[in-house]
Amino acid sequence: MAETQDQGRDTSTAAGSKLHLFDTPLAEHHEFDEGSETNGLSADHTDSFQDTPQLKRYEEPTLLEIFLDLFFAANYEVFGENHHVANHARFQAYVGYFCLLWLTWFIVALYDVRFVTDSIFARAMRAVQLGVLVGFTVITPKFDTTDQEAQTMRTTSIILSVSRFSLAAEYFCTLWSLRRYKTVRTPLLIQSSLHVASAAILLGIAFIFQEDEHSYAFMAWYFVAGFEALASLLLSNVSPTFGLTETHLMKRLTLMTVMILGASICEVAKSVVTIVKNPDAWDSRTIGHVTAAIATIYFIFLIYFDWIRSGYHLQPIRLQIWTALHFPFNLALVLLLQAVQQYVIWGKLVGQLNKALDIAYPLDDPSIINNSTTSASVAAALNHSVADFLENYPARIESTWDTINEAIRNVSEVPDSFWPEFRRLDLGSSLTDIQKSLDGLTGDAKTALTTIMISATTLAVTMANALFGNFGIEVGSEIVKKNPNASKAVKGGGFQFQVQEAAWNLYRLAFAYGYISCGCAIILMVLLTIVARTRRYTAWQIARLIIVSALGLGVGLTATLWFNDDRFEDFLGRSWVLPTVTIVWAVILIITHINGRGAQRCASYFEKRFQHSQVFMARERFSRERNVEKGEKGVVSGEVGHTAPAFLGEEETPGVAPVSTGRENNTTIFRVSSARSEVSAMSTHSNPRGRQNGEPKVSVEESSTDIPPNCRQNDT
Repeated sequence: MAETQDQGRDTSTAAGSKLHLFDTPLAEHHEFDEGSETNGLSADHTDSFQDTPQLKRYEEPTLLEIFLDLFFAANYEVFGENHHVANHARFQAYVGYFCLLWLTWFIVALYDVRFVTDSIFARAMRAVQLGVLVGFTVITPKFDTTDQEAQTMRTTSIILSVSRFSLAAEYFCTLWSLRRYKTVRTPLLIQSSLHVASAAILLGIAFIFQEDEHSYAFMAWYFVAGFEALASLLLSNVSPTFGLTETHLMKRLTLMTVMILGASICEVAKSVVTIVKNPDAWDSRTIGHVTAAIATIYFIFLIYFDWIRSGYHLQPIRLQIWTALHFPFNLALVLLLQAVQQYVIWGKLVGQLNKALDIAYPLDDPSIINNSTTSASVAAALNHSVADFLENYPARIESTWDTINEAIRNVSEVPDSFWPEFRRLDLGSSLTDIQKSLDGLTGDAKTALTTIMISATTLAVTMANALFGNFGIEVGSEIVKKNPNASKAVKGGGFQFQVQEAAWNLYRLAFAYGYISCGCAIILMVLLTIVARTRRYTAWQIARLIIVSALGLGVGLTATLWFNDDRFEDFLGRSWVLPTVTIVWAVILIITHINGRGAQRCASYFEKRFQHSQVFMARERFSRERNVEKGEKGVVSGEVGHTAPAFLGEEETPGVAPVSTGRENNTTIFRVSSARSEVSAMSTHSNPRGRQNGEPKVSVEESSTDIPPNCRQNDT
C-alpha cells in the first residue's frame, strides 16, 4: 500500500514538472497545508472570480531572460571589436547599432518581466529572439548608414520585423490566457496591435533600399523602435496587470549594466593582449594605463550600486523615469568604455612614438654627426636604425619601404660640404628647432636643411604608421576605400601622411566622445539617484549631488580642448588622458561614502564644550561677587590656578581648588578632566533641608535666577 502511494507521489511530481505547449502567467496564490482537503479549484477558476488577474512575479530574472541578456552582451562585444570608431561616420553607425540593439532588447524585456512563462511556445519564441540577435551579429561587419549596402539594410529591416512579429504572437497568446479578465483585454490588444503595426512598417522599409542608392528610410528604424519602447512603458499605467512596480525590471536593467561593464573588461583585456604582442610591452606607462582602465570600470560598478538606495521597487512614475533614463545612461557608458579601451592603446603608442621620432632625427648624435660625417654615412645610419625598428614593428602598408628608400636617398644626395656648416648650427633637439633655424640660412645650406627636415619627418611618420598597424589601428583601408589611388602617392610620403592624419583624428575623436560621454554618464547617474531616492535629503546630500554634477560637467567641458589645437595636441601627447578620468571617478566614490555626520558631531561637541566653559566662568564670577558682598574670602587655600575647563587636546591644568561659598554643610567640588573633556559637579548634601537662606546653589544644573541675565547660557 505504501509502495503504491510512493509511486503515485512520484507520478504526480513528474506530471507537475512536465513542459506544456502553452502555460498561463497566472499565479497559484492559494497554498494549503499538507494533508488538508481542497475544493479542487485551480488557479484559473479562482482568479476567474476576480476583476484583476494575479500574475506570477519573480524576484530574480529567469534563466531564459539571463540567456537573452548574454546574447545581447555578446552582440555588443562583437560589434565593438569589428566596428572600431575610426571616423565620424563610424561613430554614427556605432551609436545607431547600439540604439537598435538596446531598444529591441528592452521591448522584449518588458514582456518577460510581466508575462514570462516556461512552455514549449515560450521557448520557441525566445529562440526566435535569439535568432534575431544572431542576425544583428551577421550585419555587424557591413552596418553603415552612411555608406549603405542595400543587402545589409534590407536584412536589418527584416530582422527587426521578425522580432516584432514574435512579440505580437506572445502578447496574443497572453491575451488568450487572460481572456476571462476584462481589465486586461484592451491593454493586451493595444500592445499586440502596436507590435503588428511596427512589424509591418519595418517589413515595408526593407523594399525601399536599392543598390547604389542612398536612402534615409533607415531613420524609420529608430522612430519605430523608440515609439514602441515609449508606448509600451506608458501602457503600464493603464492596468495594474501591466504595471511594472512589482516586477524585477530594475534588476534586469542593473544586470544589463553589469554585462556592459563586463564586456568592457573583455575589451580592455584584448587591448592588453595587443600591447604584449609587441616588444617593450611592459613599462610604467603600460602598467599605469591598464591599472587606470580596470580601476575606472570597478569604480563605476561600485558607484552605480552604492547609489541604488531604496531597493529594487519604486512607485510607477519613478520607475518609468528611472527606466527611461537607463537608455541614455547605457549609451553613455558604452561610449565611455569604448574610449577607455582606446586610451589604453594610445597611452602605449605615445611612448613608442617618441622612440620613432628619436630614430628619425639622429642629427644630435655624436656618433653620426662628427668631423668625418658624409651624406652617405648619415643615410646608412638612418637605414640601419629604421630597419631595426621595422623588424620589431613590421609595416602593414605595402608602399612603406618605397617611401623610406626615397627619404633616405634624398638624405644621401645632400652635399658633403653642408655637414661642417651643419655642426656649427645650434639646432636644438627637435624638428621644430630645425624649422626655426631655416630663417637664418640661405642658398644651398637652406635647401639642404629643408631636405633633411622633410626626409626625417617622412621617416618618423612612416614608422608611426607601422606602430599604428601593429597596435590594431587600421585606417589605411578607409582611405583607400574612398580613393583607390591614394596608396600610390609614394613620393614625398603623401599616403603615409594621410594615414598619420587619419590615425590622430581617431585619437582626437576618441578623446572628445570619451570625455563627453563620461560627463553625461556622471550626470545621468545623479539623475538616477534623485529619481530612486524616496527619503528627504540632508544638506550634505544635496551638496554632494551638486559636487558630483559639477565634476561631470567639468569632465564634459574638457572636450572643448578640441577647439584649441596647441593645448589639444599637448594634452594628447601626455600620459594623463585616461588617469584624469580615473581620478574623477575615484573622487566620486570617496565623496559617496562621506556622509557629513562626522563634521556635524564635531561642531556640536565643540559648541557644547564652549557652553560648558561659559557656564563655569559665569558661575565663578557670580560666586566671587557674592563673597565680596559678604566680606568673605573667595578662596579657601591658595589661588585658583585655572578657572576655565580643559578643551580637547589641552593638558589638565593643576591647581584648581574648590571655591567656598561660606557654607558649612554644602561643599561643591569642581573637577577638570582632560581625558573626557567634560565638566562635572558633585554636591554632597549633609543638610536635608537644602541650602540656607541667602546661600547660592552652585551646580552644573544652575538655576536661571542665580546667574545674572548678562551671564546666562543655554547648557546643552
